[in-house]
Amino acid sequence: MRITVWLNSAEVACWNFSTEDLKYLQHKIPEAEITVCQSEAEFIEALPQTEIVLTWNFKQAWFDIADSLRWIYTPAAGQDYFSIKLPEHIKVSHGSFHGELMAETVMAMILASCRGIITAAHSTAFWPQAALSQTMRPLRGAHLTILGFGAIGAWIGRLAKPFGVKITGIKRQISPASDYFDCADRIVTVDKLNEILPTTDHLVLVLPRNPESELIINRQRLALLPSRAVVYNVGRGNAIDEVALTEALVNGELAGACLDVFATEPLPADSLLRAAPNMLITPHSSAISPNYLTLFIDEFVAKRTGNLQITG
Repeated sequence: MRITVWLNSAEVACWNFSTEDLKYLQHKIPEAEITVCQSEAEFIEALPQTEIVLTWNFKQAWFDIADSLRWIYTPAAGQDYFSIKLPEHIKVSHGSFHGELMAETVMAMILASCRGIITAAHSTAFWPQAALSQTMRPLRGAHLTILGFGAIGAWIGRLAKPFGVKITGIKRQISPASDYFDCADRIVTVDKLNEILPTTDHLVLVLPRNPESELIINRQRLALLPSRAVVYNVGRGNAIDEVALTEALVNGELAGACLDVFATEPLPADSLLRAAPNMLITPHSSAISPNYLTLFIDEFVAKRTGNLQITG
């Protein structure tokens, strides 16, 4: 088996395939012949001999030289990361291991919002106790709505449930309840969204970029949320009307927002979101972790051996 790896990032160290990652992959699949590329030119040169590629990027023209290729596997969860039309004999898989990492980020955001950490971090007061007393509240008993209750959304619910929240997962089709659900929790379809928003304390978006998710949280739906609600987005930035969200925060119609993704990335310096009150901005970093590629390798090995279903 010939595997070619081209996983480089100029900005995030844990997205670079390291010597330790190579050793780990070799340990997991000792019979494999593994080529690690540091550039696009090296990757193209290796393509004619490879059967499996692990990569951030793949171009349509490369299929013409990839005679032995059977499987493209990218760590990226989003299927908008690159667009290709697959030959019938080749499958593509996207990473689905991000949930446990992103769930920790979301829980950090939720707790920071509830327990005054965001207010304290933004305050210029010498001793902002009075300001915090206006915003701090318990998480226990809150209604957590997760819009996009797939693998990542389910992980968020799993970490949140021990805090005593009520969970509503929203997805396109009803699926069996998660094993950690209790009688107050439920899964509903997207057509119920408007009914769920008025009782939501924490709205978490974990949606892919597609026509259905475009501005799904628009001005009208933001207005359905109670003023105590906080909005979180770790999916794709196209899902929220950023102008309407900014206005809702400025007007005190929402308690806060924590955004990791944006319509334009990097978020422009003059974006009004940057000055919005009770706003936490992170740079599309919710899944960053030193064990990122370790989790990816584990998932790749499991899919290869049939312990996980290959999607494509």
